[in-house]
Amino acid sequence: MTVTRQVRAFVLFILLSLSGLSLVACTAQVDVRGSAPSDEDLATVRRGLDTKMDIQERFGLPITIGAADPNLWYYVKQDLRPLPLSPPEVIGQRIVLIQFDTEELVVDMEVVNGIIGDTDFRPDTDSSKIYGPDRSAAQEFFRNIFGSVGLQN
Repeated sequence: MTVTRQVRAFVLFILLSLSGLSLVACTAQVDVRGSAPSDEDLATVRRGLDTKMDIQERFGLPITIGAADPNLWYYVKQDLRPLPLSPPEVIGQRIVLIQFDTEELVVDMEVVNGIIGDTDFRPDTDSSKIYGPDRSAAQEFFRNIFGSVGLQN
C-alpha cells in the first residue's frame, strides 16, 4: 500500500469514527421519576379482598396519600427528557389512584395515562436562591464550583 492510500484510509477511518460518535451523541435520553403499577400488575388486585398492607407489599409505598382522605393512594411515574441548565421536560406520565374503604380494603382503582395539568414548573425568581434576579442557574453553578475566585471586596 502506498503512502497516499494509507493517508486516505486513515482519513476515511477518522471520518467514519466521527460520524459514528455523532450518531451516538444524538441518542435520546429519558429519565424515569417515581413508579406506578402496570396494567398487568393492577389486574392482580382484588377489589374487596386486598388490604392496604397487601397493596404496599405488592407495589411499595405510594408517592403520596390524599391529604383530605388518607384512603386515597397515588402512584405517579413520569418520563422526563433532561434539558441543560433547565428543569427537565415531562414527556409522559402515568397516575394510578387506589381507593380504600374504612376497613382498609380496595374499593376502586383509576389509571390516567398522559400528561395532565401544568407540568411547566417555573421557580419564583424573587425568592429562589438559584434562579434569583441577580444570577442565573449557570452563574450559580460556576460559583458553586469555583467559589469566589477573582471576586474583590
